[in-house]
Amino acid sequence: MRASVNGSAQPFTTILFASDLSAASQVTFHVALCVCAAFRASLSILHVFEYPKASASEPRGRIPESGSHKEGALESLERFREEANQAGVRCETIIASGIASLAILKVLSQNKNDLVVLGTSAPHGFERLVFGSTAEAVLREATCPVLTVGPHTTNPAMANWTEAPVVFATNFHRTTTHAIRYAATFCKTTRSPLHCLHVLPQALESGSPSQIVPQIMKEALCHIAAENNVETTSDIYTIAYGSDVSKAITEYARQHRARLIVLGIEQSSILASHISTDIAYRIITESLCPVLTIAFASESPPILAAACL
Repeated sequence: MRASVNGSAQPFTTILFASDLSAASQVTFHVALCVCAAFRASLSILHVFEYPKASASEPRGRIPESGSHKEGALESLERFREEANQAGVRCETIIASGIASLAILKVLSQNKNDLVVLGTSAPHGFERLVFGSTAEAVLREATCPVLTVGPHTTNPAMANWTEAPVVFATNFHRTTTHAIRYAATFCKTTRSPLHCLHVLPQALESGSPSQIVPQIMKEALCHIAAENNVETTSDIYTIAYGSDVSKAITEYARQHRARLIVLGIEQSSILASHISTDIAYRIITESLCPVLTIAFASESPPILAAACL
């Protein structure tokens, strides 16, 4: 992941929106447009014709594409492109065939996009996201940050709420704390306050000795920001409590009407890192705002294990 010397990640300039062209994709498209407008970035819109028997190595001509389906997809893509141009966003459309996750990752690699925007709107979003879905594969394998718009997202514009914060949630794993730089980039671009959040077990919420631990955690959050040279105009370092980390984070974001949640995750498989990815995916599917995830290669065990993303 690229980051500048002052602690902010480099601004996004080329954004990829991967769409299944479903009705729900309209919300995700508007999120992508807002990000492009904020960063003055160009937009590529990708649709993949995915078939169960298609493989990455199969010749394109042998993949059975429905003429009417393709015609409808082209019309939908053209409507997206026209709307983007009307919003002042430079836009191109791309159609590919094969396995959706592989096609998305291939386009990301070829085009060297800075950010990919995905949506997940399955009725059973968490189960579908975890067990072999397109979004799950892209989240783990993408070499750039992934902005996911979950099924409950109600803030498509990402800018409707005055002073809406960007929430950076962390478990202090040294591998993933650098994600704060991307949170800082969004804060700088959208002039949003930064809320750095850590979740402690519910049992620590009461009792006089419990006041020591939250203070230590807040100081640790400050240290992460200082270590990454992150400075925003109105930082808040805070603690939440809960037996369910994902619910604690999404509830905090809801109460503060957050425009974005930022998470650093380990770039590993579900089986190798089940607990951390479990929580990250539940945050995505339960959140009322988009969630930005940045995957990092695993290095060392967590410094603190009070909560795990």
